[in-house]
Amino acid sequence: MVNENPNLEELSDPPVLEKALQAEPSVSVHPIVSIHPSVSAHPSSSVHPSTSAQPGGLNHPSSSCQELSVIKLSKRRWAVVLVFSCYSMCNAFQWIQYSSINNIFMHFYGVSAFAIDWLSMCYMLTYIPLLLPVAWLLEKFGLRTIALTGSALNCLGAWVKLGSLKPHLFPVTVLGQVICSVAQVFILGMPSRIASVWFGANEVSTACSVAVFGNQLGIAIGFLVPPILVPNIKDQDQLAYHISIMFYIIGGVATLLFILVIIVFKEKPKHPPSRAQSLSYALASSDASYFSSIVRLFKNLNFVLLVITYGLNAGAFYALSTLLNRMVILHYPGEEVNAGRIGLTIVIAGMLGAVISGIWLDKSKTYK
Repeated sequence: MVNENPNLEELSDPPVLEKALQAEPSVSVHPIVSIHPSVSAHPSSSVHPSTSAQPGGLNHPSSSCQELSVIKLSKRRWAVVLVFSCYSMCNAFQWIQYSSINNIFMHFYGVSAFAIDWLSMCYMLTYIPLLLPVAWLLEKFGLRTIALTGSALNCLGAWVKLGSLKPHLFPVTVLGQVICSVAQVFILGMPSRIASVWFGANEVSTACSVAVFGNQLGIAIGFLVPPILVPNIKDQDQLAYHISIMFYIIGGVATLLFILVIIVFKEKPKHPPSRAQSLSYALASSDASYFSSIVRLFKNLNFVLLVITYGLNAGAFYALSTLLNRMVILHYPGEEVNAGRIGLTIVIAGMLGAVISGIWLDKSKTYK
């Protein structure tokens, strides 16, 4: 702001001001001409230490660029990944809770073993067509929206199953399981995204392992707990009572976790946790083609090999998990609890391997 001093009116033109200063060294421009709170023009042309001379101010970084340069880890990151891990665990439990006591549900609903197997296989069936659309939604709407959707569907499916506590209501339990299977699609694609958005470069693999750990823990509990909560008894009313206890527990847990997601989950931290995320904030473009990125992925030989090898491994695990109860009961009738313990052993071995591998990868970066 320039103070309108009558003595300086004739110097308002820059060339005139320059000549006047050259002709009259004693003339000084005092702080009545205010340029900036931190800069004052004195005869010595001194500049405040906090300001550097930049032509036209073009080289001053914008406030947004300054914010992006701040790399800082959020304390909330562990709460986010733990809440995600817990509702992923809840969803995984619901996947295997029928197959781990296949013979008991066959007796209760009066259906074939194959019909009970479909309560497990519907998870894999819904995943195939919904994977790419949900991945696009994750890119479009972000972590919080997808987390809320997944946990809400998981909670809804758990409560729908409580309406299937009569032998003739098998279609209701199928509906509840299908809802949970759709929720699974909103869950399984999130671990790597949470790890990259919320965690530092040296924590990504560990965070991803913790996120996946919840899913595996849910499967382990799904093998162990249902045979204990639902004994193999003939009385239908007693059986319905034991099944209702299991359904009420999982419904309550799913509801609590949905509330925690609402409270804890944020879209992203205030400051980027890594240089890569800082650049992604700055270079993010809404015009990027999602489908062209999918095409580029499948042109990458390493990615295709990883898909095939992981698919073989996961397929074998899911098939064994689905059929384990039938395999054991066929040769050892009445051994539902021990069948669950076998499944628990398989999953715990995998969980330990996942955590150890995640820590090792963060330290060594030996991904191949």
